[in-house]
Amino acid sequence: MNGLKVKNEMQKPMTKEVEPKLKWLLVFIPICFVMGFLELSRAFDGNRRSWLYVFEWPFFGLFIYYMYWKLGQPQEDWDESDDPKREVD
Repeated sequence: MNGLKVKNEMQKPMTKEVEPKLKWLLVFIPICFVMGFLELSRAFDGNRRSWLYVFEWPFFGLFIYYMYWKLGQPQEDWDESDDPKREVD
């Protein structure tokens, strides 16, 4: 019966519980890309270290989106019936 409850929870549409994650997504991805453009202008002005940040900030934005997508995927139920029982010595 517990597995049925978990399956029903996985099929719920996006609700207010997901909205805080979406707010993080909508705020921090644009910030990361703006920071990338800021570092690009600094790099063109002669700051050699900024070339690293030109690529790092957009990578952070893409990583935030990837984690949002990955954590939003449904999880499979654990099936422990095939696992051997472990004994504590």
